[in-house]
Amino acid sequence: MTSESVYRKIARELVEQADQHAADRHPQLGRCAAELGLLYLEFELHPPASEHGVKAWEAAEAARESLTWGTAVGCGSDTARARLHLALDAIARELAAH
Repeated sequence: MTSESVYRKIARELVEQADQHAADRHPQLGRCAAELGLLYLEFELHPPASEHGVKAWEAAEAARESLTWGTAVGCGSDTARARLHLALDAIARELAAH
């Protein structure tokens, strides 16, 4: 049996939160949880490899904390920041490979 990665575990928790927020008619929080879950699945596919990867992880964790407190604005902005850092991390990884 393969153990579940931390990224998939967090994504699984976030999908449960997204479903609950949708059921509770909190679409902004549901969307934030879903988008953040997708980000953690991106971490699964492309683990952080540079300083930008570390910043992506930190921003994603800040987004999770905002979501815990029910703050869609903080969650959304931190998730966007994490995506940007993760994209820069991927570019750095690609450049290092050449």
